Amino acid sequence: MATIKKSDLYYDANVGNFLVAYRGNFKEKIKKIAYATGDIITNNIGVVAVKASEINRLLEDVPEIRYVEFRTMFVLQEISPNYADSINKVKINPYLNLTGKGVLVGIVDTGIDYLNPEFIREDDTSRIIRIWDQSIKENVSGIKYMGEVYTNEKINDAIEAYRNNKDPYSIVPSKDEIGHGTKIAGIIGARGADNELQGIAQDCDYVIVKLSEAANFKKRLEENGIGDIPVYNASEVVAGLEYLKAVARELMRPIVIHLSVGSTEGSHDGEGLIERYVSTVARLKGISLIVGVGNEGASQGHASGNIKNIGDVQRVELNIPREIKNFSFYIWVQKPNRASINVISPTGEETQVIESRTEKEVAFKFVFINTFMNVKYFTPEYFTGHEVIRLTFSDIKPGIWVLKLIGLYITSGRYDIWLPPKDTLPPNTVFLKADSYNTLTIPSNAINIVTVAYQGVDGSLVATSGKGFSLNEGIRPDVITLGDNILSIKPYGGIEAMSGSSAATAIVVGACALFIQWAIVDGNDVAMYAKKLLSYFTYGARRNELYKYPNREMGYGEFDLFETLSMVSDAFRGGSVTGKINPNTYETEVIYGKKNNFTEYYAGKIFIRIPTKQWRNFDGKTKK
Repeated sequence: MATIKKSDLYYDANVGNFLVAYRGNFKEKIKKIAYATGDIITNNIGVVAVKASEINRLLEDVPEIRYVEFRTMFVLQEISPNYADSINKVKINPYLNLTGKGVLVGIVDTGIDYLNPEFIREDDTSRIIRIWDQSIKENVSGIKYMGEVYTNEKINDAIEAYRNNKDPYSIVPSKDEIGHGTKIAGIIGARGADNELQGIAQDCDYVIVKLSEAANFKKRLEENGIGDIPVYNASEVVAGLEYLKAVARELMRPIVIHLSVGSTEGSHDGEGLIERYVSTVARLKGISLIVGVGNEGASQGHASGNIKNIGDVQRVELNIPREIKNFSFYIWVQKPNRASINVISPTGEETQVIESRTEKEVAFKFVFINTFMNVKYFTPEYFTGHEVIRLTFSDIKPGIWVLKLIGLYITSGRYDIWLPPKDTLPPNTVFLKADSYNTLTIPSNAINIVTVAYQGVDGSLVATSGKGFSLNEGIRPDVITLGDNILSIKPYGGIEAMSGSSAATAIVVGACALFIQWAIVDGNDVAMYAKKLLSYFTYGARRNELYKYPNREMGYGEFDLFETLSMVSDAFRGGSVTGKINPNTYETEVIYGKKNNFTEYYAGKIFIRIPTKQWRNFDGKTKK
């Protein structure tokens, strides 16, 4: 019998990859565990591959694991287009002479067609600096815990083999079978080898993370009769972001990261493990993280409400269109509120009140319809402090299911329920009384990032775009831009339109690469950091006088790079900037002169910016 490698557990359909928080010598401890494997991602976040039924055992055997994140499905953020349009409508004015040169663009997605001429320079060398393909099981170099890393030199060797009619995939076997990542890369920075199309930042370089699809989630979808939907683990998304950060530090170059995979399930207040990690990465100098808000605005997958008093009942109705073999979701009751639950089947069979208690877990069988349900309370949830109620169903039957939430301890009484992403469920799996707000996908609720909503070609709002705000009332989205039928390239040649959150995010990423070239590479503002970037984008946004800003659909308005650059260059005109970036910390030593609008300087590591003239308010007017 062939020996099964522990690393194969990451790809096993019967095993889940869990994001964990750890302390101490976690890696050495888990090496000794036969039924699970794991590795570190950061100095306090790791991944474990283990069967769900073995988690409690693992926590006992490896006490260094402090917390196991709820497993949630991450999906791509593309929707089907309705009509054609050209990305040339959002091309940047050429007199600015910005092409993205010197800037890295990191993409965490489905990979890239590295043989496409749009990503190959005229001298036949690749613009792709690295590819980490997590799906490659033959981990020869052992650089990462799963998959294989391919350098620019290897990619160039593969291109040369291709030109000589040899097999390039024997050298770099990474392919983008789905095509989503290639299209994203094309919008951001296609070179223009095809005269019909050129990306926004045509001279940028790429660092690519091809996500490994989650075999365990794929198996669940197949059992539920769902088509071939790409789904991913949070652990691989976080590991991908950490890799991009490491490459940017190694090369001492600024990086703009495109992230357009997202999950519906979580606290949606920026306090979860993933959002905290993303916020930390985006705080580093030289890193700009652009995140899409997702396509769940019209999914009817979010229900919310307020329980007014202790003992009061809030009734939530959920439509299940056909039998689903495996189905689960979480109810989030905002701290310090607590609630108990009673579940009623379509035939009227009730669980009666299952009272809220810390770590309480109850199994229940609906006899008349032969459906099994498990209820577990997480009171409080580790990172957010909220009460979380997990409901897991086996063979849930069609009809209207009723969830009764009964107030146990009430202040505001706020609760929220998010179903898994729409594409992962049978059509018409919806709440009868849904809330289209607070439908931003995770991690777009994180801080220090730029979040992007999308609109139609005529400036109309698109119902599917995720809507804010964050549950902590953070302003999300930040800006809105075109996201309907954006032309890009297909793997292995050709042009194709794409729509949705991913496309809109790609536009802002490309524009951000131009802005970062102007600021950091060209030395106009080497102190550029996330909050400053976000301020520039929001002040430069176009605002329609018919709306109040910020709002839940458009944030601070329509993204406008030209207006942003005009405003910033005016602020810097007449001033002088000198400085350098410390490659180890990304801290910047800068001396600023007095600008037209601001006086800026550093006091140690503290950046101080004092308005000296005027700035634009959110109503578009100037203010002293």
